Formats: sequence, structure tokens, C-alpha cells
Amino acid sequence: MAGIKSYYIRIDGIVQGVGFRPHVYRLATAYNLTGWVLNSSAGVFMEVEGEEETLQEFARRLVEDAPPLAIIRNCSIQEIKPQGFKGFTIRESENRGSREVMISPDIAICEDCKREVRDHADRRYTYPFINCTNCGPRFTIIKDVPYDRAKTTMAPFPMCPECRQEYENPLHRRFHAQPNACPQCGPHTTLVDENGQQVDIPVVDLLKDGRIMAVKGLGGFHLAADATNIKAVKALRERKRRDAKPFAVMARDLEVARRYARINTLEEKWLNSPQAPIVVLESSFNPALDADIIHPGLKTLGVMLPYTPIHYLLFDDELDLLIMTSANISDEPLIIDNNEALNKLKGIADYFLMHNREIYNPCDDSVMMMTKINTPHYFRRARGFVPLGIQLPASVEPILAVGGEMKNTFCLTRAGEAFLSQHWGDLNHYLNYRNFLNGIERFENMLSVKPEVIVHDLHPNYQTTRWARQQENVKVIAVQHHFAHMASTMAENHLQGEVLGLICDGTGWGT
Repeated sequence: MAGIKSYYIRIDGIVQGVGFRPHVYRLATAYNLTGWVLNSSAGVFMEVEGEEETLQEFARRLVEDAPPLAIIRNCSIQEIKPQGFKGFTIRESENRGSREVMISPDIAICEDCKREVRDHADRRYTYPFINCTNCGPRFTIIKDVPYDRAKTTMAPFPMCPECRQEYENPLHRRFHAQPNACPQCGPHTTLVDENGQQVDIPVVDLLKDGRIMAVKGLGGFHLAADATNIKAVKALRERKRRDAKPFAVMARDLEVARRYARINTLEEKWLNSPQAPIVVLESSFNPALDADIIHPGLKTLGVMLPYTPIHYLLFDDELDLLIMTSANISDEPLIIDNNEALNKLKGIADYFLMHNREIYNPCDDSVMMMTKINTPHYFRRARGFVPLGIQLPASVEPILAVGGEMKNTFCLTRAGEAFLSQHWGDLNHYLNYRNFLNGIERFENMLSVKPEVIVHDLHPNYQTTRWARQQENVKVIAVQHHFAHMASTMAENHLQGEVLGLICDGTGWGT
């Protein structure tokens, strides 16, 4: 093996569920390199053999041409003794003890899947769970790492021969796409009335008729109604007892969204992004919408585009704008279970579009807007962003910051990154508090981190404070409420050193 070198390469970051192993395979075979690649709970590992110049070019393109959804935090290369591999293979995933891998957030439906789901000749025509390596569920379905189908809520749906062939074909867009499925082998939807009786009426027709639809989506149930039907929107507001809070709308596409809001280039980019958040835009006060009912007293309108095939299929040429609001009862958590939806939303929803894929990690829609200096400001950082880590200026010991009482999120640090949870709501409600505790347990397991320090609010009556003080064998620190607001703002904007901050807030102990 004269002239043959061997590289042992480790990649850390968001490199699972984003097509990284197929990327490695295609690149290695294009350069006629031999070896293997695998997923593990600690990242992506590979051994690659070939001429040194070729290996160096491979290593360069490995990072520079990485899949668009991959986020590489670190790439380490070690030269080792060649083993004389024949060909290049993708090995079975391994659990290597440490869990340093990052889990991908859920990803909005891609253009390829949109095209296929509307193609009469495609075997996934109108299939509401179409996905590929470049889009689909991730965080909301994963139970453990490494990210493999057996450790997700897709485990009960074994792939049919055709899906399996796609999954095993390195040149296919669905190569190692863990949620890969089709109408023959995957999850399915069911439409029922408020009594749980199955009905066979097109969902689009019911919405156009002014009916209110409970829709089980990616991270929970929504309530949907025709946004241009004043009677339907009024009924939704009355039934949900949502007196003044604005409703968000989901537009069929960007062209429709432009009829109801003023959208600049950066806002357009966020609407079409893989995260697909609700973007708060300047309303154009289109007379087709009753602003006093949809966003009373506001000049802004929250808009999002369809981010799952289920949502994408709710629209047609005549129905192009829907109210899309979380289906939780006031102050309660997101509803993620079919039976719970039927019980709690009876009298609110006329019909229920449900499916049989479990939502393991509930996750609200993210809400953001662009500031005057063209930076994103997040009102709620959830679907599409969680559990993506935020890089810190320095590595710190494992810290769990448990947040406040209202609109709670927590934060868990690992080395030089901070991992913010999804939104838990107000913790004075027991169900929210229970989900908060479950969330901490799942994040600790997912990141393989046990906090050495727990930080809580100074207020003694917060649920988070009480819980933190009950924990044993860990350092506990109390922080003033408004100081914490300022510190988080500094961290978000990467500010260090002395600053002058003005925090305008309601309740909370300390300044």
C-alpha cells in the first residue's frame, strides 16, 4: 500500500438527520477512496484511505460542501495506519458513551417534496407525511440519540420494500432519511367529527364552509379556520375565549402573504427558511381580513407559510389563507394526543384532522420579527430552532438555569454551548410544570449532561425556585429577576464588559 494514507475523522455539530453520511459516502466514492462512516452518540466518525493529496481535497470539501442543514462545530483529523479497506461503506450506528452529538430541529417541507406531493404520477401524491433528508420531523419525534429510526416515534412503521430501497440507495434523496415513509407503510391521517366518528369529506371543503378544524401537526394541535370568513373567525375567538390576543395566519405561499402584509427581503428569507417561523409583519389591512377580529388594536400581523405537508395540503386555489392558532386551552400546555384533543376541544373544533404518529417532544411555533437594524428578535424560540445550541464566548461547567414563573423556558449548558428549551407556558398550571420537569429530564438525557449548578429566580414563591432548592448535591444560586433579563440580553447579543441596561418588566424580585 505504498503511497496510501489513512485519515481518522470526527465531525461534531448538527450532523445527524441532515444527510451528512450520504454526503461523506458520495464524496468518498467520487474520489475513489475506501473506508467507512458511521453515526454515533458522540458525532460522525469515519476512516478514509487514499492518496494524500486526494485525502486533503476530500477533507476540504467534506466541510466546505457540507449539506445546507448541517452545522459543523468541529472537524478533527488524525493520520492513522492504513487498514486496506475494499470499497466505502456506511456502518451501523454506535453508542460511544458520550453524547456530544447535536440533534437537528424540525425542518420545513422542501421544494422537492412539495413538487412530489402535488404530482399525480408520484407514489406519494397527497401523502401528508412525505419527507426526505432535507426536510421533515426531527426533534419532535426523537426519543434518544444517535438519531436512528428505532429511536424515534417512526419505529412502529417499518419501511416497505420501495421505501427501504430508497433508504439504502446512496444516490437517492431519501438515503438514510429516518422518517422515510409512503402511504403503504407510513403514518396516516384520520378525519373525525366532534363525536369521534370518522367522516369522508375533503378537509378543504369543510374549511371553505366555515368549519373550525383541529389539526394535529408537527409539535402539537392547531385550530384552523378560513381567515377571510368573518363568521368562522368570530366563532373561533368566542369558543377559545381569546378576547384580544392576535391570531397568526398561515398563507398558502409567499404571493398570498404579500396581499395581506408588507414583506421586505429579510422577512421573506425567514418565511421561506427551513425554520419557517411566524414572522410578525406590518399589516397591509387588506379589506378581505377583519383586522379588528384577527389582530385587534395592532398594526402588525403574524404570518407563516405551510411547514409540513399536512399544512401544505390544507390549501387549494380558492382557500389561500387560514387562521392557525395553538389548540391548547387557555394557560394549558400544547395538546399532542388524539384522545386529549377530542376531550378538550369538543365544543371548540367542529372536526379533527388527526394522525397516528406520536409527538414525543411538544413544540410551539416560533415567533420572531426583524428589528429596525435588520436583526431577528425572537418572541418565542421553539419549532425550527430547538434544540440547536447557542455558542458561548467561553466553556462553562454544566449549568441549568430554570427560568421564571411565566412563559417559562429553561437553559442547559454543555461546554461552550447553551441549549434553550421550547416554551413551557406559565408554571402555576400543574400540567405546564409537569412538562417542564419532563423537559429537563429529556434535555439532560439528550445532551448527556448533569448540571453542577442550578440557577433560579430570587422570588421564593416561583415553582422553579422551589424545585431548585429541593435538588441535592448541586450548587444552587439565586439571581435577581431583572438582572437575569439583562444578562440574557447581553448573552444573546454577545456583549461583554460594562453596559448600561434599562429593563422594563412587571413582577419579579430585585433589580
